[in-house]
Amino acid sequence: MTKRKDIHFRIEEKLLERFESALQYEGLKKTDVLTHAIQQFCTKVECEKMNDVKRQYSVSNNLQTRIDTHKHYEEKQVNLDEIVIEHLQLQGEESILEVGCASGKFLSLLQTNGHKGPLTGLDQSEAMLAQAAKTNNLIEWKRGDANKLPFETNCYDLIIARHMLYHVKDVETTIQGLHKVIRPGGSLLATTNSNDTLPRIIEMCNRMLDAFDLPKTTSSVTPFCLENGKEILQSVFPTVEETVIHNALVFHHATPIVNYISSMFPSLNIPDNMYLQAEMKE
Repeated sequence: MTKRKDIHFRIEEKLLERFESALQYEGLKKTDVLTHAIQQFCTKVECEKMNDVKRQYSVSNNLQTRIDTHKHYEEKQVNLDEIVIEHLQLQGEESILEVGCASGKFLSLLQTNGHKGPLTGLDQSEAMLAQAAKTNNLIEWKRGDANKLPFETNCYDLIIARHMLYHVKDVETTIQGLHKVIRPGGSLLATTNSNDTLPRIIEMCNRMLDAFDLPKTTSSVTPFCLENGKEILQSVFPTVEETVIHNALVFHHATPIVNYISSMFPSLNIPDNMYLQAEMKE
C-alpha cells in the first residue's frame, strides 16, 4: 500500500518560464491549463469548508453540548423554541421547511403541538437525519445543501433557518434560493448570534490555539450575524422585522467551559488526534 503525501510548494519565476515553454512545445494553451488548476483548487477549498461543517455536526454530541450549555448556564432562561413559535403565528395548516434541521426536535415539537400542515426537515448530516427519522418517521427528512435546495419554486409557506446561515459559503445567494421556494405571502424566519457573541470563549480558544501553534479563530457568525443580518435579508425580502434577545452565559466552575470549547474543536480545525485534544483540554 502506498502512502499519499500532500506536498506544498512555491513556483519560482524560472520554473514558470520553463513551464510556459513546455506548454508551447506541446501545443497547449497556458490559460486553459491554469484555469483548470485554479478551478480544481477553488473546488478543493470549498469542499474543505463544507466538510468542516459536516464534521462538526456528524457527531451530534458536539451540538447537544452547546445546546445544553445554553440551557443550564444562561443568565436569563430563554426558550428559543417558544419565541420562534410565537413569531411564526401559525394557523396549523402551513407547509413548513426547516433548513439545517439537525435532529429534527423543533419540527417534532410543532407536530406534537398539533400542527397539521406538511413538515420537511433539510440537513447535510446523515447522522442528524438518521437520528431525526428514528425519533419521528411522520415528518419528511431530506439530505441536501442550503445552497442548492432540492425543491420546486413556491412550494412552502414558511422556511425556518435557525443558527445556520453563517455556515453557508454564499449567504446572499442562499437567501435568494430560499425566497424562490417560499410561496407568495410566505415568510422566512432566521436566527443568529451577534458577531460579538461569547468574547471570553473566543479569547480562551485563541490562547489555547496559540499555545499549540495553531491558527487563531475569529467569530464564526460573521457572514450572517445580528450586525448585518437585517441588511442582507432586506436585499431579498421587501419587509424584514428584527427581534433582539440579550443574554449571557454565567459559569461558576471550569468544567462546562472546557466541554463547550471541546465541542468546537472541529470548527477550529484542530487535528483529529485524541492525544492532542486530551492535552488541550487540560
